[in-house]
Amino acid sequence: MDAVFDTSKKLTFLTLSNIYLRSFFFQGSFSVKDRQNMGFAYCMEPVGKVLYKNIADRKEFNLRHLEFYNGNPFMITLVLGAVANMEERLLNNDGIEALDVSRFKTAVGKATGSLGDRFFWRTLRPFGLVIGLLLAIQYGLWGILAFLAIFNVPTMYLKWHWLAAGYRLGPKIVLELKDHSLDRISSMMETLGGMILAFLTVAFLSGRNYGLSWVTAGATGLFILSAILLKRKMHHSIVFSIGAGAAIVIGLFISNVLN
Repeated sequence: MDAVFDTSKKLTFLTLSNIYLRSFFFQGSFSVKDRQNMGFAYCMEPVGKVLYKNIADRKEFNLRHLEFYNGNPFMITLVLGAVANMEERLLNNDGIEALDVSRFKTAVGKATGSLGDRFFWRTLRPFGLVIGLLLAIQYGLWGILAFLAIFNVPTMYLKWHWLAAGYRLGPKIVLELKDHSLDRISSMMETLGGMILAFLTVAFLSGRNYGLSWVTAGATGLFILSAILLKRKMHHSIVFSIGAGAAIVIGLFISNVLN
């Protein structure tokens, strides 16, 4: 983290903190034509105020960041940090042209859209919902707070981590995008979430007076069945349909035969 605040750089901790806070309002304005350009320009405004004291130069800076941009809203700080780094280099004639900034934003926006959508929308949010439902059965409204914490705490941490990494690495944030840590974490959450969802499905269909051991056994069997089907490279929609059908059969069996 110390490398982020190199004394040779103009942007301070306060400026980066301002960018970080503004990033939470990144999608406050959305255009069908230019997508998230207004949000991007809003987040970059503190950088322009530090780097450019001349009004004409600052206007050119703002117009440059009102160009088309589309990417994942949670990974936006990675791009903002890198672009802030590039703007400093542009000001210092350090091998960066204005066109390089525009091209970089377009290319990396697509990359963060793919990676970020999978991690946040397809994995972290459903995982948080499953944990929240599990806790809500026992603790009521605390399940809602658990969901909010599971989704928002990692998100807030990653947004700052990516802002610092982007500012440190500049155009080299491709190294951060190639890091497979998110893929590994996603796989772990999908596996654990699948097991918990199987347990919840069987428990719900079994009624309130189910035996915990039978539900656990049924859920475990359902998860193993799904894992085998996925191992055979069966499509997710087919696995889901078979798993849902099996859950209904197991749940009704426990409810009507064993209870």
